[in-house]
Amino acid sequence: MSLSTQAEATALYTYFHQQLSSGFFLRLNGTTLQIAYDDEQLLPADRRLLITAFRDFIIETYEETWLLELMSEFFYYTDKDDQSHILEITQSIMSGKRPELPYVDVLPAREQLLEDALAGVIATETDFSFYSLKMFRLADYRNGLMRYTELAIDEYKLQQEYLSFIEKLRAIVQNYRPIHHTIYVEDNEPFVLYDDQLNVIHDEQNVRSLYPLLKQWGIEAEPSIVLSLISLAPKKIYVYTERQDDGVMRTLQSVFEERVVFDSLEKCPVLIK
Repeated sequence: MSLSTQAEATALYTYFHQQLSSGFFLRLNGTTLQIAYDDEQLLPADRRLLITAFRDFIIETYEETWLLELMSEFFYYTDKDDQSHILEITQSIMSGKRPELPYVDVLPAREQLLEDALAGVIATETDFSFYSLKMFRLADYRNGLMRYTELAIDEYKLQQEYLSFIEKLRAIVQNYRPIHHTIYVEDNEPFVLYDDQLNVIHDEQNVRSLYPLLKQWGIEAEPSIVLSLISLAPKKIYVYTERQDDGVMRTLQSVFEERVVFDSLEKCPVLIK
């Protein structure tokens, strides 16, 4: 197998030397790497070992670079900060940490695509160029990377829109005059708001008056616990809930920041009375 540079050849030789069993014999001559083995034919177990080592080398050495190239050359994301965030999302999808994303369950198994391509080369070629392998024989694998990147970019755009939405809501809160200094939230079905004296707050009119301002800021929204609290703009919020990790609660935390405190529903002072 011929490689493009001495550094590339040395890196692959070193990696194979660490990963392959003693049944393989490696020889590096300039940019050419020769791989031999004990038996006349490559046994299935050894074939699997060679394919796995080759797969892991490509992923560890080239995958991140190829993902960044896709971002800049196909999707025109050239800003380093954007690339870093998209790369992080892409890798989290690849590692199975984002199963909630749409279409993630139909993404191709990129490792399998890579193994299939390598198996075909090893079965049919005894002498080949690593450059031609990367450029022409890994098309399915690189198309798979494209699909992962597309999904990551879609998620990144949603995150950016969410952050913009949060910033607008924070600005509204900061500019609104507080109607109540402290509000207690009982997160039941439906949620109930209480003032300092633990009297129920009926704020429908306040929420309706918020809609023109929301539209002015480019926000389309329906009535919710978040908008109700924004319309009242309290200095302190105590939320009693059993779903602190829910998206609504995370939004509350993001908008009101240090103003909001969470506790379990059973500690709600209204329920204790």
